[in-house]
Amino acid sequence: MGNITISLTEEDEKLLRKLAEEKFKGRKGSLAKVVSEGLAKTISEKNKDKAFRKLIAEMDKGHAMGKIKIKHRSEVYDRR
Repeated sequence: MGNITISLTEEDEKLLRKLAEEKFKGRKGSLAKVVSEGLAKTISEKNKDKAFRKLIAEMDKGHAMGKIKIKHRSEVYDRR
């Protein structure tokens, strides 16, 4: 386990301590747990965003759906 020293504004420090108190009842290591959870959430969101962008790129690229070429809806439906 490593140690990291960070500087926070007074407001951010109060928010961090309040969140740790609410979530972990001020137990030992609660600040570290809050920071670790925030980091895990950030990484998860980044991975989801990356997967979403990949999916959109695949959709934009398109896929071959066979050799049937339809030029107008009327070719598929009986309506004209």
